[in-house]
Amino acid sequence: MLRRRSAQLVTALFAAAVVALPAQAAAAPPPPGLPVDRLRAEVADSPDILAALERLVADSGSANPFAPPPKNIPQPFTAPAPTVGPGCGGFVPVAMTTAWVHPGPHGQVPPGSIGVYVEPTVPAPVAASDLKFVWMNMENFRAGVATLDNGGGLQSTVIDTGPGAVIGALFGSLQYTNGAFCQVIYTMGGFFA
Repeated sequence: MLRRRSAQLVTALFAAAVVALPAQAAAAPPPPGLPVDRLRAEVADSPDILAALERLVADSGSANPFAPPPKNIPQPFTAPAPTVGPGCGGFVPVAMTTAWVHPGPHGQVPPGSIGVYVEPTVPAPVAASDLKFVWMNMENFRAGVATLDNGGGLQSTVIDTGPGAVIGALFGSLQYTNGAFCQVIYTMGGFFA
């Protein structure tokens, strides 16, 4: 008799726990923030906040800031690469090297690939280049190292990364025909191929 009551009690407690679980799950706090359209409605009476929100949406390229940017749009590195060396920045031997990634399709860059481009910092032809781009595709876990081609001016390379989110780092050196030598210090960025 006691065993039967114990079994009935355990069954009743288990049933109560199962019924209570969905109620507790429904009571979980919502994630922080609001959907963009709902936030627009809530801040409509504050022009400064609404303008700031619209700038963020415009800069993200999408109403969903976590969505990849549109295809075939150049994507800059997180910051220009600090560059040092004799002749790099005029009187002060410091400059900032600008680089960007341009996903395909465009020109010689097919879909699922990226073009990496670096603008020289010295107004002279490049005599030698040892710029490296180390990359990893975060979706297919492919990775590689590419050396940018020395075209005498704009340094570039095309890499078949496969589609998806790609992180990459740029570093190396440039030797110019006027004798300037520039060491491009590491910079990195996140891109979408």
